[in-house]
Amino acid sequence: MTTFNRHITKSISTTISIKAQPEIIWDNITNVRIEQFSDPFIFKLLGIPRPLRADLLAEGKGGRRIAYFDSGKRFVQEITTWKPLKEYSFNFNPEKGFVVGYFFDISQGIFRVPNGSYFLTRKGEITTLQLMTSYSLDGRVYLLFNYPVRLILKAFQNYLLTSIKKNSE
Repeated sequence: MTTFNRHITKSISTTISIKAQPEIIWDNITNVRIEQFSDPFIFKLLGIPRPLRADLLAEGKGGRRIAYFDSGKRFVQEITTWKPLKEYSFNFNPEKGFVVGYFFDISQGIFRVPNGSYFLTRKGEITTLQLMTSYSLDGRVYLLFNYPVRLILKAFQNYLLTSIKKNSE
């Protein structure tokens, strides 16, 4: 067994406070509509496809959702946790050839994004929405790419959560 092809998996999370009922936010994280928001310039510069929308095909654990991007590529997501108004988790399953950063094929390359989760917590009039994303890097490039990947993923999470907040409030 060689360690050269072993991926190192980490996770990163971002939280936002939203002044909206969990039911509204839940709808905005399961059926996402963010094509009306412009993505940060840094995403265009780095060749990161802009998310447009995600359509829920079947609810519940084992259900599916398809996320569409301006590159024409999709994530066919399998739902792994379905706790309405509390937790929603899924595997990303990007199509082959889903490239970010001009050369990272996240379906089978040195950088992958296996799964994500949303967590909702209600306190008074405020609902806290947390997005946690796991990512993996090939151990051979981990030290070189881990920090930039974390920065970009954090910016991407902020973009998604801010868009969801705008749609919910």
